[in-house]
Formats: sequence, C-alpha cells, structure tokens
Amino acid sequence: MPYSAADKKRIVDLYNRSLEEYGTQSARALGWSSEFSRNIRLEVLCEAGDMNGRSVLDVGCGFGDLYDFLRQRFGHVSYQGVDINPAMVEAAQAKHPGIPFFAMDFGAYEGQRFDYVLASGAFSFKVPDYRNLYFDSIKKMFELGTIAAAFNLLNANYHISDDTFATYSLDEVRDFCSSLTKNVVLRQDYLQHDFSVYLYR
Repeated sequence: MPYSAADKKRIVDLYNRSLEEYGTQSARALGWSSEFSRNIRLEVLCEAGDMNGRSVLDVGCGFGDLYDFLRQRFGHVSYQGVDINPAMVEAAQAKHPGIPFFAMDFGAYEGQRFDYVLASGAFSFKVPDYRNLYFDSIKKMFELGTIAAAFNLLNANYHISDDTFATYSLDEVRDFCSSLTKNVVLRQDYLQHDFSVYLYR
C-alpha cells in the first residue's frame, strides 16, 4: 500500500532537511551514521546472488549508491532506482547521468518485473502501522523479483525504537517471509544492530 499523504510529507521533509544539512556527498544525508555503515549494508545486499547481466530495481534508492556497488562487483547490470523524495532522485540523476531514477512511492509502483529487487534502509523510518505497510512492500518486492528480493532491517534486540526508527524482531520477519517463500536466508554477520534478508524463488 502507498504511504498516506501525511506520512509521505513527513518523510520527504525529513530527508530534505538532512540533504540541506549534509549535502549529496555524505551518507549522513540518507540517515546513515557513517560511510562504513552504508557501504557494508550495500555490500551485503550485493551478495544476494550473481547479478551480472541481470535487471535490478533499487527501492528507496537515495543517491543511487547501490548502482556503484553493483557495477563494481558485477560489471553490467540493468539498473533502475525509485525513491519517494524528488530531491534525492534529482541528486541520483546528477551523479549517474543516463541511469533511470524515478521519484515515486514504491507502494504505488506498477511497472515491470526485475530479476532482483533490493532495498537498503527503506523500511527503517517509523510511520503509523509501519509493520503492515512495510511488510506489504516486502511482499510486493518478492512478487516483482523473478529471482530474488533482498532488504535490510534494524534489529530490535540492539537498536533503539523511537519516533524515528522502526525496528523488527528476527522471529517476526522470518515468520512473515516464510509465508512468501520457503527459500529465506537471514544474515546477521555484519552489523550487530542490523540484519538482511534474501528471499529466493
């Protein structure tokens, strides 16, 4: 389901303020605590499979940093990014001329299917009923992915849950993802307060 108009405005406004404060060269503009924190999450997503020559949709693409990791690791990847914040998309387009980025709410996405559908940090901002909203998005990611979907979440055992951050228990995520596919892999070996999930066909 799409965000409500109020939630969408809250998210866009938050990241616009962050973008104004930190600029387009800093991972902190995207809410990451450091370049390392952002980079290791993207590296783990890239380990979901061999994406060389494959199509990839990046949900909540921000500045399109995932594209750089995919290109470096795999060479040729047919990439497309979507983000709810038009300013982020504009920055991504400036950094990656010729690469398709679109400003839109993924909950309203009705485009093509991709081999892989990936999301880094897209489900970490707390809104009302966030579990249902984001679990619907995860289901949609899996339905759009012909090979796999992969995403990361904040671990409720180690990360603060407040008005900004949405956290999750491994058990609840495992149970939900197992209702979509039996081929579920959880990664907890890179950052204590974060985990990644790979869903395979």
